[in-house]
Amino acid sequence: MTTSRAVQEIEQMAPQLAALSRELWEHPEVAFTERYTSRRLMSILREEGFAVDNPVAGLETGFVARWGHGKPCIAILAEFDALPGFSQKTQTTEEPEVPGGAGHACGHNLMGAAHTGAAIAVKRELEARGMEGTVVLYGCPAEEVLTGKVFMARAGLFDGCDCAINFHPDSVNGVDMHVLAGIDNIKFNFHGTISHAAARPYDGRSASDAAELMNVGANYLREHIPDGVRIHYVTTDGGKAPNIVANFAQTWYYIRARERAAVDEVYKRLVDVAKGAALMTGTTVEVDFQGGCYPNVQNKVLAQVITQSMEEIGAPVFTPEEKEYAAQLNRTCPQSPRRPYPVDPDVPLDETILGLYDEGNFAYNASDIGDVSHLMPSTMFGTVCYNMLSDLHSWQVAACTGHSIGQRGMIFAAKVLALTAMKLIEDPKLVEQAQAEWRQQMKGIQYICPIPPEVQPPVIP
Repeated sequence: MTTSRAVQEIEQMAPQLAALSRELWEHPEVAFTERYTSRRLMSILREEGFAVDNPVAGLETGFVARWGHGKPCIAILAEFDALPGFSQKTQTTEEPEVPGGAGHACGHNLMGAAHTGAAIAVKRELEARGMEGTVVLYGCPAEEVLTGKVFMARAGLFDGCDCAINFHPDSVNGVDMHVLAGIDNIKFNFHGTISHAAARPYDGRSASDAAELMNVGANYLREHIPDGVRIHYVTTDGGKAPNIVANFAQTWYYIRARERAAVDEVYKRLVDVAKGAALMTGTTVEVDFQGGCYPNVQNKVLAQVITQSMEEIGAPVFTPEEKEYAAQLNRTCPQSPRRPYPVDPDVPLDETILGLYDEGNFAYNASDIGDVSHLMPSTMFGTVCYNMLSDLHSWQVAACTGHSIGQRGMIFAAKVLALTAMKLIEDPKLVEQAQAEWRQQMKGIQYICPIPPEVQPPVIP
């Protein structure tokens, strides 16, 4: 059991952090609109004595909160956006709090609270001990569209930090060493000529036809791209009525792959498919590049320090009521989830520490922490915040992230973040080792921000 003052600070703040996570859960806000959440977190940090910059990198809801001086400088990466359409009550049957509303089905409310609490705990220990060192909390909006940290990286906001740590809700306590995907996020806007589809169809040029042909072309393209590259899309606007030749249509694409170069190559070919569809239909196409991110690079040195912190603190122990709640949720989930570790459906909530796992394997999901990991040593870990059989972006996860289950895992994560940061500050050689590993990983790789300078964050009323 650790005697770290920072961990003791988290224990003292635990009721307030649990209440904060629930407050953020009750105010879900989707990407780029996280005004309530970011203001709440900034207010807490300012009261604690952090110097807070906002807005940053053109992001209204992004912020950077800094305390301390000198080296090492530890970055803690907070996320806080919700997902559209995932409003859910804290109960074991699917029922929205607000029909059609947003919800925290990825647990970013827990991330906002845990990272804020950890930064404050580190600050308090550094201050009490008169130690040199800097803690920087990055308020990172819009992770769900994989661009918040990328805009921050483009603006150079991570310059000067020595390493970064990040927690994400999970169904196990451990550090998943898999490789996340790099992604491009693009909307294709087709513009045609409107006309009456029955009386004068020959006067029209159908944007809807163009969108359909693009989707057909993209599906034929799949055969001729590298293995492991995925393309998926949704048509967000296909026209208004069958008897109107549509003068506008939009189709929205994601491209994802293990290598950033593969994403870039397929993106160019997909743009050609869109241009071809426009040419075939006598329409025009506007390529609206929403953003992109890099695959992640997990740092083993940092992962080992995180695992040591987990073991010193000890995994959370859940109450019988929490286990029964999770067991009921388990029964609503697929019974054979694909996991890189053994899954026992009879264990509703894991109370062990898995450590490092799934090293080197490729997972198709993504996070914009990938860009940060190309700028400095970075590692993301998970703690148990929802039932074993749930998957992220599900109503079951939303039902846990506002519940004491999620709060218990969040408090554990805050302790792990705080203790890990203090270990790195107390022993700068660990930071040097992490940086040496990172430099080896980055050999031959040049980070070029995937979002071009002319693309700016959206301004949403």
